[in-house]
Amino acid sequence: MKTLSATLLLVLLCTASLSARPKAVPQGFADSLLRCTVERAVPAARYVWNWRDAVVLKALTDLYDLRPELRPTVEEYVLTTMHVTAERVHGNHPNGVASGVGLAFLVRAGLDDGIFGAAADKVYRQYCRIGRWQGATSHRPGRIELWDDTVYMLTVYLLEMYRATGNERYLDDCVREITAHAAKLRNPATGLWYHGWSATNYCYEDDCCEYLWNSNQLQRNTEYWGRGNGWIAMSLADVLALLPAGHRDRSDLKAMFVQMMRTLCRVQDSVTGHWRQLPLRAEDAGAGNYIESSATAMFGYALAKGVAEGVLRGRRYRKAAERAWKGLLAHSVEGRGTDSLTLGNVCAGTCIGERRYYYARPVVSGESFATGAFLQFAGQMDRLDRR
Repeated sequence: MKTLSATLLLVLLCTASLSARPKAVPQGFADSLLRCTVERAVPAARYVWNWRDAVVLKALTDLYDLRPELRPTVEEYVLTTMHVTAERVHGNHPNGVASGVGLAFLVRAGLDDGIFGAAADKVYRQYCRIGRWQGATSHRPGRIELWDDTVYMLTVYLLEMYRATGNERYLDDCVREITAHAAKLRNPATGLWYHGWSATNYCYEDDCCEYLWNSNQLQRNTEYWGRGNGWIAMSLADVLALLPAGHRDRSDLKAMFVQMMRTLCRVQDSVTGHWRQLPLRAEDAGAGNYIESSATAMFGYALAKGVAEGVLRGRRYRKAAERAWKGLLAHSVEGRGTDSLTLGNVCAGTCIGERRYYYARPVVSGESFATGAFLQFAGQMDRLDRR
């Protein structure tokens, strides 16, 4: 794998100014970002079977396809992660299903030793036993709650299983999860998604969600959380890239995606290129509604991939992706000139609440899910540059 010195990496980052259209991802930038990720942020030997690190696995499967010269590095990394977590493999919760993307990838790459495929099947069997509401998998054990986060955690695994096996049941499951969740969470007026819905308005006290979030007639919260919509944006971009042109649900999913991207283009911050913690609450920019980098990377990824796949047509979508990329480099990339390149301005792991709940969430750095989303975005911007 090619690597860059810390000095050269600093030069590459600093030359991406906000005033000029860059060659979005300089040759070698993805290599440097990958090196920082696999050596420092999420080393394979310390991989955790969860949703956070699974976003990094998804980024690596992208690089495997986009950058063939990096395949030996990706294969070695994923093999190691799946070996070190072999005893903890499960699909009993959507957050666990997400890491199954690594198992499915190894099957697709022809690296299955007979164990990985069996483990991937185990994840699927357990996923099928999770509680559901009209086809949508519940995010919480022991109760029925639909979260937009869930869609991505399932999508990354199901789509990779489809690619690995060609079995359309995985693609059908993925489409069903999106459409069934959309029935309860998507606002057709904006295309954005509420964070969660509960099958009851009974109020649980826990250490996660804001108390009373579902105690209303609609049994859901009333806010559009940035990263929650980021999960949906990436899921839609990924499924549309694989869904056959004649698939019965393709036109509906494409319409969902295009409407969401149109709304997001209208509310992107013109100064920083970011989206905020609550994207539609621009009036609160000076009152706690901070810029949020993980959602920005996710929206940027969806825009860039949508353009590259020909799903999004029109100059504004590419411009929005470029603005997000430049904004992240200028305002959220940390560790310039070091081997610890990472992303700041990240909302910490978050459950469901209302406006002030989201504004009060801690802002952190170095989260693996944010790094993974940034790496995925870098891959798609590099792909646009090659067109």
